[in-house]
Amino acid sequence: MFSATIKERLREPAYLDLHLAAVSAVGTLGPVPWYDAHFLRCYEAAKTYLGNVRPDAVERFIAGFDMLKPQPGTEIVKAANFFSADTQRRIREIADTIPQHRLELHELEDFGRHVVHDHEWFVALQHEILPRVEEMAGRKLVPGYNFLSMYGGKGICGLHMDEPMSMYTLDYCIDQSGPWPIQFSNLVDWPGRELMAAWNPAAVRRSPDIRFTAHSLAINGALLFTGSSQWHYRDAIQPGGFCKLLFFHYYPAGADDLVRPRRWPAHFGLPELEPLIDLFAEIYADFS
Repeated sequence: MFSATIKERLREPAYLDLHLAAVSAVGTLGPVPWYDAHFLRCYEAAKTYLGNVRPDAVERFIAGFDMLKPQPGTEIVKAANFFSADTQRRIREIADTIPQHRLELHELEDFGRHVVHDHEWFVALQHEILPRVEEMAGRKLVPGYNFLSMYGGKGICGLHMDEPMSMYTLDYCIDQSGPWPIQFSNLVDWPGRELMAAWNPAAVRRSPDIRFTAHSLAINGALLFTGSSQWHYRDAIQPGGFCKLLFFHYYPAGADDLVRPRRWPAHFGLPELEPLIDLFAEIYADFS
């Protein structure tokens, strides 16, 4: 059911025509089932949509996202003993005493984990470590969001690619029952509509063009990776195991308008994008 605002705008013939083109563009993609795929679904739909309503703008639109693509040769950066003993102790204390009402349960079934987004102390810590993360990344960054991820004995993380809001992720190990490798692919292009429409994670893992490398973290260790251009996953944890991780997400400075699709119409000077963005806002409750 559309919001009252959309219903009112649909009375306008011009808006209605663009809305129908947006519905058609989204419909050709179908559902995209992997974790964190909303951004890429919107991006691919926007390319198709603009091809129909503003074909002259497609090339400029695509080129506008170049700053969200890592430089060739970008590598995973690892750091042992990332935090001081005092900071490490405080992180563990917070993770071990999170009130029950703050634990988010929506990923318990698919990931076997409780999560807590943007705890106020971790938000401050994310800004505090920004200069260190920028040095690791070799570029200026902006903090996105963070979350505490506490896996239990059914922990697993399916193959996925992150949204550019979390282009750079500092993955920090708070505590664990034992090493639990995460698999990273080489740098790859953003997946296109063909891969989305026929989503097959096993085929991605078998692809001769994609090479996966396992990385393990020790307690108080961290690694920085470019999750919006690298497929990654974790196989099922060892029975009875656990792993507590803290993820700090960052994106390139100057990319605020690019990582938030709601801002695309104004950023690109393409008001024609508004009906498509309105449609995605109706589909995804957390759309930004």
